[in-house]
Amino acid sequence: MKTTRFVDVEWLSTHLADPSTVVIELTDDPAHDGGPGTIPGARTVYWKSLLWHRDRRELASTDTLADRLHALGAHSSSTVVFAGDPPQFAAYALWVSAAQGVGGTLKYLDGGVGAWRVAEPATTGGSTPGNTAGARLPIVAPRYREVVVGREDVLAAIDSGTPIVDLRSPEEYAGHRVSPVGEPIDHGAQRHGRIPGARSLHIRTLLDEDERVLPVPELRERIENLDLADAGELIFYCRLSHRASLGWLVFEDLLGDSRVRVYDGSWTEWGSIVGAPVER
Repeated sequence: MKTTRFVDVEWLSTHLADPSTVVIELTDDPAHDGGPGTIPGARTVYWKSLLWHRDRRELASTDTLADRLHALGAHSSSTVVFAGDPPQFAAYALWVSAAQGVGGTLKYLDGGVGAWRVAEPATTGGSTPGNTAGARLPIVAPRYREVVVGREDVLAAIDSGTPIVDLRSPEEYAGHRVSPVGEPIDHGAQRHGRIPGARSLHIRTLLDEDERVLPVPELRERIENLDLADAGELIFYCRLSHRASLGWLVFEDLLGDSRVRVYDGSWTEWGSIVGAPVER
């Protein structure tokens, strides 16, 4: 792949025994926080434990994120591969890292843990636990204002006509659900619907059956009907901003499009704000 942040299962299988390779699996199951990973030598972490403030609904601070990654074995000389289960959690980790200014060599495993399970690649051994005695990942200039928007920005975008792109499923976009179909409980916001004027781009239309990103020509075909070419910026959202952050990563790394900013609160916030306009 052309980008420096996307790696595939084949790449990882050949680099896994390298002690500088640190694989971090991000899970949506808090019961697996700190447990063994599917990928040999991987560290598993519940995504909120790594990427959110412990008590408040906000992103972890720069120092906190760097410290948490360091505790998982990531240091200044590491190649850190985020593997999501589901895949978008890894993109969210990259987005939060970019927003907060945690640098270093950070990569996204295309297709996530599921793609590894499907491929079952032969390896010569897993990476060993990272050395936490070394320096943390470098702190770089935060890109928060470049890649994150809040609810006030979204309100302004509705008035200005800035394209707002909804990465949720068709059922969520139409207002039939507030969470994906596979979720056992339909939860995540008080109201069903979408942000007024939002254009639908279900994240799965950008992925193959194994949740790997499609080739660039196919990606361009999937987005050409959204009429985004002349916009100065784009706002992406979903339910919790995981799928939207994968859209951000695809646009920025594979399509060379740096206009995307992700609405941090996404539908979980918007669908619960008193007085927020909702379209169905």
